[in-house]
Amino acid sequence: MHRCPCCSEVLLRHVRHGSVYWFCTHCWQEMPDLEIGIEVSKKRSPISRRIDLSAPLAV
Repeated sequence: MHRCPCCSEVLLRHVRHGSVYWFCTHCWQEMPDLEIGIEVSKKRSPISRRIDLSAPLAV
């Protein structure tokens, strides 16, 4: 059972235009499918590998 990250109420699953999202009837807000986000983030490399941390910051 999926719960709202804001209020912990049960989320309702919806499909619109081929994408899945969750809806909280307590917050009355759409919530992203966080499980899909976790799967995608595991496939990506950490941000520290994608940017040069040794370069000085521009001001």
